[in-house]
Amino acid sequence: MPSPDPPKLYLNEHLSPRLAAQIRRYGFDALSSHEAQMRAQPDADQLHFAASQKRALVTFNFADFSDLHERYLVEEEQHWGIIFSTAEPIGLLLHRLLRLLN
Repeated sequence: MPSPDPPKLYLNEHLSPRLAAQIRRYGFDALSSHEAQMRAQPDADQLHFAASQKRALVTFNFADFSDLHERYLVEEEQHWGIIFSTAEPIGLLLHRLLRLLN
């Protein structure tokens, strides 16, 4: 069962849209870049979209998104968080994200 105000998630394009669907089955708000028609957009646009939707971005891309996070700090911009993960099977990712959301 979701906590009273769990974060909304935005899954970067390297994560399967099936993962977003599975997360929603547990009552959480999750959107994939595929569903948002943001596939193949630059990383800066991905983070901007997630921030505009008040969503934490979930990604495997540590190098690029940690640099973008630093840029946001310098420019005093806000985003709703970046959740970094290693590339794992969808079942393991689902388990990890559900533990985080709960």
